[in-house]
Amino acid sequence: MKFGIAVPNFGAYAMREQILEISALAEELRYDSLWVSDHVVIPAPHKVFGDTFHDPLVTLAYIAARTDRIELGTSVIILPYRNPLVLAKMVSTLDTLSRGRVILGVGTGWIEGEFDALGVNFKERGKVTDEYIEIMKELWTSENPGYNGKYHVFSNIRFLPKPERKPYPPIWVGGESEGAIKRAVKYGDGWHPVGLTPGAFREKAEYLKTLLPSEKKDGFVLSLRRNIEINEGREFSADDTLRGGIEKITNGIRAYRDAGVAHLVLYILAGDYKGVLNTLRVFAEEIRPEFE
Repeated sequence: MKFGIAVPNFGAYAMREQILEISALAEELRYDSLWVSDHVVIPAPHKVFGDTFHDPLVTLAYIAARTDRIELGTSVIILPYRNPLVLAKMVSTLDTLSRGRVILGVGTGWIEGEFDALGVNFKERGKVTDEYIEIMKELWTSENPGYNGKYHVFSNIRFLPKPERKPYPPIWVGGESEGAIKRAVKYGDGWHPVGLTPGAFREKAEYLKTLLPSEKKDGFVLSLRRNIEINEGREFSADDTLRGGIEKITNGIRAYRDAGVAHLVLYILAGDYKGVLNTLRVFAEEIRPEFE
């Protein structure tokens, strides 16, 4: 089982030094991956994200220059917000400069007010996402890329650099709806929902497996992002699977592993920034060895 850490590129800890310290410590402690989230603008009602939200790919480029081994993921890039040719170039460049460490988590988005501010059609976001994935794959794999779609048409172009990782960085599709699961099966190399309990994950993963073609079954990755809070002195509900004492969290991870999660991305909840660093260490020393 692999473990990733969600880097706080938004909110109270979204500062240069803290992003770097968390990333460097995660690599030192041999975590498998680092992840950032994505919003371009935040409508006023959604205050949970805080005032600052750094661009995900720029943040990963900064982290890439200060790390050597750890994989770099997006959880998730909202595809309809961005021109797919520009995004493909940015991802390909990041993968090249980081020596093939990118995992591209993608999704359709969910905040309608953000779509409105960006001038993007909210109702067509699923169709846009599908086309943009097809476009990026074409750009990454074809020597003479061309595409004739509803939203973009191009031909007679060159696209370089190609990604370091072949044929392209793994694409993990976010979301837990039936549409998202079908998109993951059709276009993705993995599935990456957020916040599901072990039981809910198992149910949806079993459904996904019934749709997965045989040629994808060996390499397809089932992943999950979940909040974690190591807190021995507070009671949490059973659905807060990874919040509580070490024993509860360890049992929760076992339940996720048994449900099929192969790559668990942890978003750390802590009282302060030092608590985030302490959680990194405690998890690496007292919980992760149970799963090695």
